[in-house]
Amino acid sequence: MRRVQEAEFDRRRKGCDHDRGGNANLPTNIRELLKGLIDEEVIIVLKSGKYEEVEVLAVERNSLIARYNGKIKFVDIDCICEVLADPEDFIEAIFDKCRCNN
Repeated sequence: MRRVQEAEFDRRRKGCDHDRGGNANLPTNIRELLKGLIDEEVIIVLKSGKYEEVEVLAVERNSLIARYNGKIKFVDIDCICEVLADPEDFIEAIFDKCRCNN
């Protein structure tokens, strides 16, 4: 029993605990998610059902500024119902503030 407790203690101490809770701050809306994915390519799904692969350049107020087919596109964030991103890009965006030396 003692070894299990020691193993659990060691496991809990590993990794990043930058906020002392050990939890990353997950984005609560599409705007926050897109802000974390600047300079990444994502697929946005619009409320019309149309989807587009874009490079996120910036997020200003309620607008996504993106590169689409070599042109700059401005999209009202309220028109976006879904964002598809590479899992590694998403994890990096969430843990960006976490700088641990393991």
